[in-house]
Amino acid sequence: MLFKDIKLLDKDFTVKEHQYVVTEGEYIKYAGPQAQAEDGMEVIDGHNRFLMPAFYNTHCHVPMTLLRGYGEGLPLQEWLSSRVFPFEAKYRAQEKYWGAALGACELIRSGCVSISDMYFDLADYGEALYKAGMKANLSNGAVCFDDNEAYKDNNAYRDTQRLLEWLKDHRDGRIRADASIHSEYCSRKKIAAETAEFAGENGMIIQVHVSETRREVEECVARNGYSPVRYMKECGILEHPTVAAHCVWLDDNDMEILKESGTVIAHNPSSNLKLGSGIPPAAEYKRRGLRVTVGTDGASSNNNLNMMEEMHLAAMLCRGRSLDANAIPAAEILRMCTREGALAQGRTDCGLIDAGMKADLIMFDLDRPHLLPDYDTASNIVFSAQASDIVMTMCDGKVLYKDGQLLTVDEQEIKAKAAESFINICSR
Repeated sequence: MLFKDIKLLDKDFTVKEHQYVVTEGEYIKYAGPQAQAEDGMEVIDGHNRFLMPAFYNTHCHVPMTLLRGYGEGLPLQEWLSSRVFPFEAKYRAQEKYWGAALGACELIRSGCVSISDMYFDLADYGEALYKAGMKANLSNGAVCFDDNEAYKDNNAYRDTQRLLEWLKDHRDGRIRADASIHSEYCSRKKIAAETAEFAGENGMIIQVHVSETRREVEECVARNGYSPVRYMKECGILEHPTVAAHCVWLDDNDMEILKESGTVIAHNPSSNLKLGSGIPPAAEYKRRGLRVTVGTDGASSNNNLNMMEEMHLAAMLCRGRSLDANAIPAAEILRMCTREGALAQGRTDCGLIDAGMKADLIMFDLDRPHLLPDYDTASNIVFSAQASDIVMTMCDGKVLYKDGQLLTVDEQEIKAKAAESFINICSR
């Protein structure tokens, strides 16, 4: 495919006009000022179009689309205990497949090609993401309230092993296995330490919820004498590449620990606002040298999986929190949602428009009233654009979505099966 004479976001996250991009197979073959169409090459006219790397969502629970709207108006702990956990106890593997498939439709339409996801029955719903053409780092967040329980006796270990078996027949690298504990408040030190050891033995990234609410931090300090971040360090979690979701309530010591360990923060603006958890000082985190990316969280606490909306909120909140109108510039927000997200998932050949990188691309139609005048394209994408302005989503060189149509899945079937699954769960 040749994108001809198009405006794009280059590898330095500056906007360039009159550029050409050639894809071949899974990769970008060329990105620069001139290229000629070859025989058999599809040519995309770049007039009034903008090309940029696709989005990498660093915190999600994609099967939770079926819990959308199910626990409204509740703070985190009550939302979990009275709505989410009872629902999940009735949630079967095949229904998670359709929940994930529904989420994939929404993610792809909003320009997202890859997620860091934490749920269970990983291979079952991983199949739905794989068929949709997406990438995902899947993890089962171990939940344990027994001080003596071993990780290998926990369902999270068994589920991860099953995913590893499934991956033997899905070797293209789009789906990967991560390790995980749910959180400090849903774990014990023994299982957390053994999860860390397992991750180290298998070269895995770790996903975990950290310091999402003030109550979580206060109760952790009461139990352990220190914060959730320190808990993760003491248990060995942060000795391995880690994506820590939320991180709303961090003190100076927490920030230093996360910086030293290279831990990635997955900032989830919508979820933290909706559950009344708070607003993290993302600009301060960046100023101190912490790694910050963006995630949607699940559709039960967001209530959508729209990375465009999440990006917009992240950009707005950091300005309001810091009282700085340029707290995190638009180009840096775009980097957080693309290249930095890809690196958080261990996908070093993703997230940039450059030769040799994976062809994970999204294309916008700039000929929309709310995107004119096109004085500052990067700013327009962050502050003005909508998911509906995306006219193409490509993952590993394969077009998943174009001009309003999903090309890899039957959207009508998915919507019908998802609705049926929700009714069945509620009936149980």
